[in-house]
Amino acid sequence: MQPSEKAFKFTGDDAENYDKYLGPILFEPYGRYLASKIDATNISSVLEIACGTGRVTRQLRKALPASVKLVATDLSSDMLAIAEREIDNAGIEFRTEDAQNLSFAGNSFDLVICQFGMMFLPDKARGFSEVCRVLKPGGKFLCFTWDDTLNIPLYKLLVNELLLPHFADENDTSRFFTPFAMHDPSELETYMENAGFTAIKVKRVALRSGPHKKAGIIDAMLRKHRLGRELMEKNEHAFEPAIKKFDEEISKRFGGDEPTVDLSALLTTGVKP
Repeated sequence: MQPSEKAFKFTGDDAENYDKYLGPILFEPYGRYLASKIDATNISSVLEIACGTGRVTRQLRKALPASVKLVATDLSSDMLAIAEREIDNAGIEFRTEDAQNLSFAGNSFDLVICQFGMMFLPDKARGFSEVCRVLKPGGKFLCFTWDDTLNIPLYKLLVNELLLPHFADENDTSRFFTPFAMHDPSELETYMENAGFTAIKVKRVALRSGPHKKAGIIDAMLRKHRLGRELMEKNEHAFEPAIKKFDEEISKRFGGDEPTVDLSALLTTGVKP
């Protein structure tokens, strides 16, 4: 089986919900931050992998000179279709690509960006190696991965406190932590070193989400998310009580009907020698 056949993809309604609900809450703050850290000096070509619905892509295009080539890729054609629909900019080339088997020639890009995508790769080592391969010598990789759920209060509430107790009879609940599977700085450094990167740095970046309606957060993370579907399949009678509890705890812990929440992620950077 090829890596792309195993990799996680958002498709159909999941892709639409990802953009509508998760995009503003989770990805816009880090997209703006990431774009602000780019030094466009001597950059002529940029590759974004796992671009999703283009939340970061939009910020990158604004931050880069018009002369810089920007290629935005994702495994899911449904996600890319939303990005193309939502971003009115002719200066972006969208392509369906498997990050574990990129079609680009070696030494093709000055900068590669990946925000919250590496965690989903079945063969993560191969993904990091592919990034290094397509970078030009001296090229840089900037990569965001989520922190541990215990350091992200909203996800601690949702995953650790609300969902996991319903699956206590299962031996393996690691799937609930897939988006947070790369929060160990030493592990990230090892992946980068093994891929061939130098000047490796890993730092935690704490940001706050913008204010968002509580109903949207509930839809984004439970009612219209695959996590909610899993709970429904496991115990349909537990679904609405979980929604009610999530609603109450959001108000109690984060405040009001339009709360802001603390977020935490790791920014990994490295240079191809």
